Amino acid sequence: MRSDTTNENEASRRCAAAPLGLVLSSGAARGAAHVGVLIALAEAGIEPQVVVGTSAGALIGGAYAAGLRPEQIADRLATAGWADFGRLRPNRSLAVIETTALRANLEWVFSGRAIEELPLRFGAVATDLYSRRPYLISTGDAARAVQASIAVPGVFPPVRSNGRFLVDGVLSSPLPVWAALQLGATRTIGVRLRPQREPGPLSQLQGRLLPPPDDVRPDLEILIDTSGMSGWSARDVPRLVELGAHATRAALAGAHREVLTGRGVAGARR
Repeated sequence: MRSDTTNENEASRRCAAAPLGLVLSSGAARGAAHVGVLIALAEAGIEPQVVVGTSAGALIGGAYAAGLRPEQIADRLATAGWADFGRLRPNRSLAVIETTALRANLEWVFSGRAIEELPLRFGAVATDLYSRRPYLISTGDAARAVQASIAVPGVFPPVRSNGRFLVDGVLSSPLPVWAALQLGATRTIGVRLRPQREPGPLSQLQGRLLPPPDDVRPDLEILIDTSGMSGWSARDVPRLVELGAHATRAALAGAHREVLTGRGVAGARR
């Protein structure tokens, strides 16, 4: 009869052979709900090996991949204000926020490291301004990658990288499950916030001008209803964290064991 230690080692090897990808969606300030997701996953002993995100998801996921604890991230978000992102200064790049402060805060998060130096495999998804297609940043300056992913057009200036002008990833890929698969994940947990984008003329225009996002389903999708929560201030951070944790615990309770253990996962993607 094999020992418990042998069984645990075999389970660890199976998980290593089937890396778990955590995919965090866009959501502006409502992205604080992602911190609750991280807290609930830690409670359940679930540790993703690959983390990708778009916009707010890239910010939260990047901080987590850099080694910050969920509680640390929550504390930073709860005290964040517009001054942490920059100053009002309209310029020729058609942006109203000058991002020196944002860059300084991202440098604090990543300590000047490249993505390749982070403890977890990480990718941030932005939108190529000219091709209007999603662009995965998985190497190079981690702070710059996140800055590109959250560069809301008209608010923050585009980020230039490898000859591309990059803006907020929400425009092309709000939940980039495909990116996690590209980085080696063989099973995925996707976290989507509702509502993701306010309805109105702008969202209708984006729907006409931009190609449809890549439709790849995660093996387990966690939906978090953030209706009524502020999308542009930190006032609801504690409630959002609680919402994210509650929704994640409920999703995990009803999840197929194979998704969480990596055994026999063929995926539910299409």
